[in-house]
Amino acid sequence: MNNKNDKPNVSIITVCRNCGDNISKTLKSVLAQDYSDFEYLIQDGRSDDDTLGIIEEYKPLFIQKGIKMDVISEPDNGIYDGMNKAVLRASGTWINFMNAGDSFYSSSVLSEIFNKSNYPNAAILYGDAVEYEYGGYHMFRKSFESIEKRMPFSHQSAFVNRELLSRYPFKTDYVIGADYDWLLSMYKKGFFFRDTGVITCIISKDGISSLKLYDTYMETLKIRNSHGINGPTAAELTVKIREMKLKQFVMDHFPVFIKKLIRRFQLKVRRQNADLIIPEWEK
Repeated sequence: MNNKNDKPNVSIITVCRNCGDNISKTLKSVLAQDYSDFEYLIQDGRSDDDTLGIIEEYKPLFIQKGIKMDVISEPDNGIYDGMNKAVLRASGTWINFMNAGDSFYSSSVLSEIFNKSNYPNAAILYGDAVEYEYGGYHMFRKSFESIEKRMPFSHQSAFVNRELLSRYPFKTDYVIGADYDWLLSMYKKGFFFRDTGVITCIISKDGISSLKLYDTYMETLKIRNSHGINGPTAAELTVKIREMKLKQFVMDHFPVFIKKLIRRFQLKVRRQNADLIIPEWEK
């Protein structure tokens, strides 16, 4: 149970809207944590499905475990606006954004990370992530060294210093990649990133950045350019845009079994398949 005289060490935040189909697994994975020094904040964008009803069903379970659970439902201007709103409500030293439909990898994630260190010199902690796609699980290709080229790790696997997020909120003019823009900004400012080495989360590939491949690529180019990172040449860009449009066509129009076969082949080539222990809430 949280020490009532101290602020929680971690604030877990879920931003959602009309997520009744998949929010239960997120709630279960947060509730299952064997670490006690955290609060759970839900920032709902005025859902009109059964999302809020499902959340209410879980509230007594959080109360029984002595975990602060605070829910606000109000209109927002997109997910990053919701994330900024939630940060203002948070009181933990570290903030983790766990999207509705995503979940912690195990019940011991928080204890594995925070029982071993207070991370006094770090501003951003990150770990490993498992992606769920077309019925299969595989490891996210984490690479901090590639931060100027792509998202270096899943934002769901990150724990960010709250004061840093309060000082530098997400830029809401980016609708897909504001988290990537934020990480690049912190990297350019010289803040210290630390890899915890812990498999932190399971993320669904149903998110907007996974479904809107072309839009994601174009916004990523815009973000990189805003940070002074050289983009592709005109010839390279022409080829890449053609490739992304083809991928988007496949995503939009091909049947699931074909997309599944393509993805399996890609993972085999990249050797990303792994034996993973899947928690009960994912089954």
